[in-house]
Amino acid sequence: METMPDAAGTVRLLPQYFGVLPQYRCRGFGRALWRAAMLWGHEHGAVYQILQTAVGGASDCLCAAEGLSSLGVVQQAGALASGS
Repeated sequence: METMPDAAGTVRLLPQYFGVLPQYRCRGFGRALWRAAMLWGHEHGAVYQILQTAVGGASDCLCAAEGLSSLGVVQQAGALASGS
């Protein structure tokens, strides 16, 4: 985990990447990891963090359950084509 000032000098928490294997989901592990990361960021001066999730995916659902709001949705043409 790391913090870094943005262009305006505001400290942000850089994305942390973690996942929970499907067979272990819905047991609170993702939420515990998320909250630990947010606490770490807060303790290290982070004011915000920007996250990316797959719409409707496990991480998207966790973010919504934690009260986070979406800044928008972006679809990449390459991602759609790779699913074919």
